[in-house]
Amino acid sequence: MSDVEILEGDLRTASTIIEWEFGDIIGHVGVRLPGGAGIAVKLLRVAQEDRDQDWLMHFDFDGNKLSGTGTVPGEAPIYTQIFKARPDVNSIVHAHAPMSIVLGLAGIPVSPVHFQSARFGGELPIFPMPSYVSEVADGDALAEALGDASGITINGHGIVTVGTSIDQACLNAIYMERTAKIQHAAMLVGFRGVSEEFQGMLLENRKKVAERGKHLARPQTDHSDEWRYYARKIERGESWNRGFT
Repeated sequence: MSDVEILEGDLRTASTIIEWEFGDIIGHVGVRLPGGAGIAVKLLRVAQEDRDQDWLMHFDFDGNKLSGTGTVPGEAPIYTQIFKARPDVNSIVHAHAPMSIVLGLAGIPVSPVHFQSARFGGELPIFPMPSYVSEVADGDALAEALGDASGITINGHGIVTVGTSIDQACLNAIYMERTAKIQHAAMLVGFRGVSEEFQGMLLENRKKVAERGKHLARPQTDHSDEWRYYARKIERGESWNRGFT
């Protein structure tokens, strides 16, 4: 199996995870192709042109289709412009995560409030415009607002998460939405945010755990435990849908 085929397989797995975690069929997942050959994006739904095929295509950094099934997504500038601005990023997820949207509308950023969200390192920004990011200028503005963060809320629209791999970008999306749900539930019983001291302790503990786990580091082509958990569920034919829950 070629490197590109492996990446396309991971895109299919990630799109299924996002669809079932968020109850969303409109989002998509993308990855840089090896050697700077372009971008591969898998939409969560089938292509209008061929309903028996995955909507998965390759396009260049100007948004021109190279190969595959379906048209280039209208929101291609999310991928082209973030990839141009962030050479450290190899994969991007765009989805319409409901609770992250709720917090964004209230002007509340998704923040490290529990151990798993310490992966974000700080508050995740909110892109103030409810944009459908179809223009290069909008993609540039989104990339600028994202900065060096691993996720951003597009206010009134959805989220974008990034990672060094499809695995990481996908899990960042899952944990971003999960954190938004935790924050929302906590606010119902009086939560008003964590102190800087508390957040600092979370981040420091996260670093210690990561340091201890370095000797267990797997090859870059391997996957995280969380990814393998979801992939096995998919392989067994299991399904789930969390939506707002």
